[in-house]
Amino acid sequence: MQNAESDMTLKSKRMKRLLSLVFLGILIIMAVRYIEFSIVELISAIPKIIAFIMTDFFPPNLSDVQEYVKPVIDTLFISIIATSISSFVAMFFALMMSYKTTPHPIVRIVTRGIVTFFRSLPFLLWASMLVVILGVGPLPGVMGLILFGSAFLARVYAESIEELSPDSLEALDATGATYGQKIKHAVIPQFLPSFFSWTLFMFEINIRASAILGIVGAGGVGVLIKETMDLFQYGKTATVLLIMIIMILFVEYLTNRIRRRLI
Repeated sequence: MQNAESDMTLKSKRMKRLLSLVFLGILIIMAVRYIEFSIVELISAIPKIIAFIMTDFFPPNLSDVQEYVKPVIDTLFISIIATSISSFVAMFFALMMSYKTTPHPIVRIVTRGIVTFFRSLPFLLWASMLVVILGVGPLPGVMGLILFGSAFLARVYAESIEELSPDSLEALDATGATYGQKIKHAVIPQFLPSFFSWTLFMFEINIRASAILGIVGAGGVGVLIKETMDLFQYGKTATVLLIMIIMILFVEYLTNRIRRRLI
């Protein structure tokens, strides 16, 4: 009897898996037909892209490389400020969002709704709107990254808090500890490794994102990318991209070293 039930369960799982694959295949076919995607055009475009990069982007033009120092530093400092502020804002929202630390279920629902709203809009859209409101410069870029970063970090912080062991919280509950004492002595010590890991990861994301912000006038090295592309100075664009790649690789190396020491 048990073998028959086991066979039925196995067949049911296989059928569900097969139906899922069929549904996925139909969805892909519909998407391809709807946007009129052609694999032939994609393959034929690759040589054109490679030829354009090799002929127009290389070799990089290093004649004005000293002028790129300030935008690169702007990009780095924008990322540092945005990551620092968004991590503290996100920590507050995460405590309100997690079912283990929220003061009330209604607070959890409202907070999750707010975070979902801000996370749904891309940082580039936030920066574009803020440029219209605040004008061109690094401020709208910083604010755009803060809004997006706070929402992203709040979500992952909250999930990390919910994965913590409940033993410490239950022990403090039994002793009549206050909400603040439970956060300080039970949540924070366990959560710190995840906090450092996700915050450093957000810093890496912000470095890449801040390079794009300049395209909408929100400061950083993206301004140089847009200017050189608009003037068809692709050799200078290649130089800016090369600097960005070096900076990102250095930041990744540095954050990995910091992560290994702190976690």
